[in-house]
Amino acid sequence: MIQYPFWVNDFDRVKDHRLTHPDVAKIFEQPVAFWYGAKKNKNANKNLDKSLKRLLKRTLPCLPYFVLYNLPNRDIGQYSKGGATTATEYLLFLQEFCLGIKEHKPIIIYEPDALPHTTIMTPTDAQYRINLMKEGINILADESDALIYIDVGHSNWLSPEQASELISSVSNNNIRGFSVNVSNYRSTQESMKWALKVCEYNDDWNFIIDTSRNGNGPHGNDWCNPPGRHVGKLPTCDTGEPKCDAFLWVKIPGESDGKGNGGPRAGKFWPEMATELIKDIN
Repeated sequence: MIQYPFWVNDFDRVKDHRLTHPDVAKIFEQPVAFWYGAKKNKNANKNLDKSLKRLLKRTLPCLPYFVLYNLPNRDIGQYSKGGATTATEYLLFLQEFCLGIKEHKPIIIYEPDALPHTTIMTPTDAQYRINLMKEGINILADESDALIYIDVGHSNWLSPEQASELISSVSNNNIRGFSVNVSNYRSTQESMKWALKVCEYNDDWNFIIDTSRNGNGPHGNDWCNPPGRHVGKLPTCDTGEPKCDAFLWVKIPGESDGKGNGGPRAGKFWPEMATELIKDIN
């Protein structure tokens, strides 16, 4: 169970847009996720433990929630490609991360899309990834007290049975549960219904839902900066469902999905989209 308030980021994330798009500041009045992973040809391990310790010293007694997004061959070479260059580098990254969060119990959303992507990889590559993820989860579970949620995509990607099998393939009952709808647009109602069906395969699992951009639901099957979307439920642990631990803004509203529908590169803040997403929010 999550027993602490989430930290609202007090870094000025919108200073470059404050004059031209003043409403985007509303996004950062809410707690949003911190993403950790390597950009192209860069190592994410450098000073990681020290930077995390500095961050947590600043945020306590509140805690941020984290996304680990650094698996080799991340996003299978698509818009968000990158990640660690080797398995050794990746496992060291996780060990450094654990050193940085020691004695705290933050939420970790573990490797968005990585498990669902194994369904379209070669059997050899898929098994390699599953083995590496299992080893990574063991490190997080053994060397930290974090609440680990393995990402399993969204309700229009896998069946509940497929999702449960993939979760079981990388965990040994050493996780809190799984994350749903990260960086996607499926409605909260649809995501909740699907996630509860996944939980029928293992009653020990709980889940979180990314509600950062699902207020209007999906735009067909368009996942890359679809028009006319809106933020969903604000981040909270008051979900009304015991199996659902939290609604979170995992994907930061306004960050591009990639170079689709006129967007900039993946992960770059796009103030025009941000303004559309938060239109009419109080």
